[in-house]
Amino acid sequence: MLKESPFSSMAFALLLKLFMSMSFQEISQTTDHLNAERSILLDLKLQLGSPPSIQSWNSSSSPCDWPELTCAPLNKSVIGISLHNKSITRKIPATLCHLLPNLKSLDLSNNYIPGGFRDFLNCSKLEYLDLSHNYFTGPIPPDIRQLSSLRYLDITANHFSGDIPADIGRLQELRYLSLVQNEFNGTWPVEVGNFSNLEHLAMAYNHRFVPSTIPKELFGALNKLKFLWMRDMNLMGGIPENFNNLSSLEHVDLSFNNLNGSIPGGMFMLNINLKISLLLNDNLFSGELPSKLGSNLSSVDLSDNRLSSPIPVGISSWVTLEEFKASNNMFSGNIPVALTSLPILSTLLLDGNQLSGQLPSEIISWKSLTALNLARNQLSGPIPKSICSLPELASLDLSENHLSGNLPSELDLLIPWPYLTFPPTISPEKSHISSKKGNMKVVF
Repeated sequence: MLKESPFSSMAFALLLKLFMSMSFQEISQTTDHLNAERSILLDLKLQLGSPPSIQSWNSSSSPCDWPELTCAPLNKSVIGISLHNKSITRKIPATLCHLLPNLKSLDLSNNYIPGGFRDFLNCSKLEYLDLSHNYFTGPIPPDIRQLSSLRYLDITANHFSGDIPADIGRLQELRYLSLVQNEFNGTWPVEVGNFSNLEHLAMAYNHRFVPSTIPKELFGALNKLKFLWMRDMNLMGGIPENFNNLSSLEHVDLSFNNLNGSIPGGMFMLNINLKISLLLNDNLFSGELPSKLGSNLSSVDLSDNRLSSPIPVGISSWVTLEEFKASNNMFSGNIPVALTSLPILSTLLLDGNQLSGQLPSEIISWKSLTALNLARNQLSGPIPKSICSLPELASLDLSENHLSGNLPSELDLLIPWPYLTFPPTISPEKSHISSKKGNMKVVF
């Protein structure tokens, strides 16, 4: 039997002692760090007026156990603070990120917090910053470039004003940017188009912006953009041709602006595997509706524009279309039979146009249609019996047309006759049809 060396035993003892000493030192440092950050956070609680919503912050527990905080797994330093909807009314101290230098996430949304954006410029490690639905005021400073690690920035529903600085385009890590519903009364920079990683861009409800066109540079690098919301931004002019380069788009809302000219064809021809929503309503677009907008459109709203000419037969290629809203334009000609071939169409609103001719009898193919509005056109002839065979129809409006003949007797399967009235050109002879059966609404 081999005898254990005294030297080996001594070496092992020394190593064990060194390891234990280092472990105790690390534990001691972590404890000291936690105590220091707890003091900082308890002071923050006092500065915020000790709101009842964060009463769990106390001196007898670890900050890592407080539900509003996130700690790093190894050194237990605070890396995240979420004070969403805590009824906070006081200003956040500008020293917050100086005292908590490892902070990566800060959510202050849905409070009543005053102050300015400059209070957060010390937060150089922040990746997530949500200031939405508060009372922040003043400009966004050019120094915003200091927050170069930001991946998520939401300042929706505040009172920020002035220009959006060009330096915002230097936040190259951004995936999500929302500047919605503020009081910006200056300009917004083309550098917004520099975000090569951006997936969500929302700038809607900023109608105080200086009137501007959509610069072609805006769409230069936004190859990953999925969501574009520029509703009510005081935009004018046309849609740039290079809009077609945004091959990842799934939702586009440019509604309630003063955009004009024609709608460019092939806007989404590169978005092959995506379902796309397109909202261009309440603008000044004119000319023909292009038959080739994209192969995977799910919802299209062109209402309240100046579009004219017949609805193109090529619309039959929009086989994924579920909603088509084109009310209050100047479309003319017959309702194309091609529209009836769309297999999953649920909403069709063409009221307030100049459509003429008879209703297509092939509408029996609209098995999924729930809402049909063809009011205020120049349609004539009889109401086809097939309209009574639409199993999902819940809303039907054919009023203010020139329809004539007998009302299909099959309609009483949908609506009891005592509740129906009729225009003079339709028998029985009464003046107006407006009725409900269950959840169904019918107007003639």
